Amino acid sequence: MAQFLLYRHSITSPWEGEAEHIYGFSFSDCKDLFELSAIVPRYAKLGETVVLRCNHTVVENQLYKVQWTKSGDKLFQYIRGRVPPYINNTIPGAKIDWGQTKPSDLALMDVQHDASGQYACTITIESPIYSKTSEYHDLTVIKIQNIDPTIEIFKEVFNVGDILDATCTSGPSKPVPEITWLVNGRRPPDTYMKPIVKAALDSASAMRLTFPVSDKLGAEVQLTCLSTIPGFLNHKADYHDYADYRSSSIIVSVAAKSEPVTAGCGKEFISIVVVAATAAAAAVAFQT
Repeated sequence: MAQFLLYRHSITSPWEGEAEHIYGFSFSDCKDLFELSAIVPRYAKLGETVVLRCNHTVVENQLYKVQWTKSGDKLFQYIRGRVPPYINNTIPGAKIDWGQTKPSDLALMDVQHDASGQYACTITIESPIYSKTSEYHDLTVIKIQNIDPTIEIFKEVFNVGDILDATCTSGPSKPVPEITWLVNGRRPPDTYMKPIVKAALDSASAMRLTFPVSDKLGAEVQLTCLSTIPGFLNHKADYHDYADYRSSSIIVSVAAKSEPVTAGCGKEFISIVVVAATAAAAAVAFQT
């Protein structure tokens, strides 16, 4: 569907005096008048101050209005030439920090969970009369965990072929964190991990880990539980890459595998050869 823009142009002539002419042309003629994007933090901690930035390339004397919306509802407007220049509606779950708020920046302080939602900004210019809206971006206000996750396991020494069974429970947070297990620093297959639903866990998560113990794991196996927001990113990510990050680790042992290989029977001797696990067998079992 074609869209049209209006262009105002005021002139003074000896025949008409001062007059205003309005011209129209199609959207396709000026769709690249300026660039626009909304910069919104993906996560904010409860009580923090966040700055929403309407990033654009409009020169100052052409900028007429900046408007912020949340899920389609108007929140805040800056109108050049108006006294005062700002119009703000009620902002659920936050207050405006006027010390950091600028025509293209909206600073929200003491953010609460109700401030979570999708935000976008709209820029309007005067000549030609044209408005453009950015894409919507999610902001989630989180209450971070205050304790590390708890690991429960019924024994710490295993034989090859045993089933290792462990459970990890996170601390409370909102939204609830996601749990990922690491075995010797690597994430095991999804089939080894299963979420646990507990009636008492209304603000926490629990994840069970079960797998058959292999001699390829080595003599000592490190089990690590990550409880994070957002969920597991990748093996290269560290805690700086998460909005909320907690972890706990334990070490379990795998008994050496003893295997009789030769039993020589005779009148003079009986020999038993024992093959112990070697360092070469201590490779990481899980690869991703």
